[in-house]
Amino acid sequence: MFDFLRGVVFKKYLDSISLLTGGIGFKVHVPTHTLNEVEEGEEVGLFVEPVFPPEGTPILYGFKTLEEREIFRELLKIPKVGSKIALSVLSTFSPEELYEIFKTRDVELLSSVPGLGKKLSARIINELSGKFEGEVSIPVEVYEVLLSLGYKKGEILSSLKGINLRGMRTEDAVKEALKHLSGNRG
Repeated sequence: MFDFLRGVVFKKYLDSISLLTGGIGFKVHVPTHTLNEVEEGEEVGLFVEPVFPPEGTPILYGFKTLEEREIFRELLKIPKVGSKIALSVLSTFSPEELYEIFKTRDVELLSSVPGLGKKLSARIINELSGKFEGEVSIPVEVYEVLLSLGYKKGEILSSLKGINLRGMRTEDAVKEALKHLSGNRG
């Protein structure tokens, strides 16, 4: 199935974008912050996750980082958490904020997500606390460069575990990642 899509934002909707890739427009639901960051005509790369509801049409979700997609996947494993709530969680909080919420077990703050009550928030925290400690934070552009240099997905994730490359210029983040990766090859 799909893992990653790169294309041009053809159209922005209220909760999704139409991503034109190879002459096909994929409707991709994205977190609010991603929707606000992209512009029509801009080239974007997204890690995608297809969701197949019991009834209806498959829905494609897209995320700018692997960690967002991983959190989305983990949220979907929790009973009573559907794709809309999972996307709402990622629209309300960044992965770093979620890690802090899980660490401090802040049910009150998590329950501020639209559509999420205290009971379900507590369940989410119980299920995911401790699960994301030391996660990899790799921007899409850096990940693509590392793949193009011949590194494998597993090698990238294991070598960069606990390293945060977000907020760095792409060139600096690639250099930092290569330091860690080359140390594990030798």
